[in-house]
Amino acid sequence: MVESPRGSSAGASGSRGYHHHHHHHNPQLHASIGSGGQSYSTDASSGHGTTVLAQNKVEKNRFQANVRSFVDNYFTVPTNPRWDYQQSFKAPRNAQTTQQIIEVFHSAHGGTYERIEHGLGVYFSSLKAKHRTTEDKAMLKQQRDRRRARRIKKAAGRRKVFDQSRYPFLPADFDMRACFVPVAMSPEHTDDDGEVKVGVLPWRRDTFTRLFRHLDTLRPKRTPRPNNTNLSDRSVPPSDIPAYIVDPAYISVDRAERESHGAEEDIEMESLSESDEMHG
Repeated sequence: MVESPRGSSAGASGSRGYHHHHHHHNPQLHASIGSGGQSYSTDASSGHGTTVLAQNKVEKNRFQANVRSFVDNYFTVPTNPRWDYQQSFKAPRNAQTTQQIIEVFHSAHGGTYERIEHGLGVYFSSLKAKHRTTEDKAMLKQQRDRRRARRIKKAAGRRKVFDQSRYPFLPADFDMRACFVPVAMSPEHTDDDGEVKVGVLPWRRDTFTRLFRHLDTLRPKRTPRPNNTNLSDRSVPPSDIPAYIVDPAYISVDRAERESHGAEEDIEMESLSESDEMHG
């Protein structure tokens, strides 16, 4: 199991009540989303959220750097077992190696087993990327293209069932074409077994996460997929996303241009273990 980021379950539990209310002017959705949207403003004015985010990020990076150098040193000892990059992180042989590294790391540095395992999974993925064959790369490209096509179809499906008059709490300048786009959607990753996992967008305002989830319940012929709170996209909102979709705590974060797609995009998304928590 990989540990969840703090506070992720609030949005998930808040959305559970919607699925049975598809009728016009859904009052529960309105009340729930409306109040959810307003509760953020206090945090934004103090700037406290941004400071905490920055501190967490520095600490996370430090921990990950520590994991990387520890693994590099561990593998310099000839008698220590190695990871097999032709297999998945969860494959029995790799799981056994990981377990041994966790024990040694834990006795030297402490930290929770879940967190160490997550850090090792992230590093395993980047090492695996360096050992990729041409066939591996072709398969990853195919999976990426499929995910992209699915997201475009999903955005179109949301536009089709969206009727702005039902959601009076949306901002006056709300523009469906700027919001129902792939970059404003939850990240997706194809795991080692070929299954598509849906993650979370940390910078998206909870109001819109819940609105999108509600619209998905209205779409015909959809395949519901649970959300993986451990699967998180890069935490910087793209520059072309309207500010009202962005959680105020992230507004002051540099909204860099989204980089062109590189081999690294899937890296942080591969380190999921079997017992991930699922949030629908």
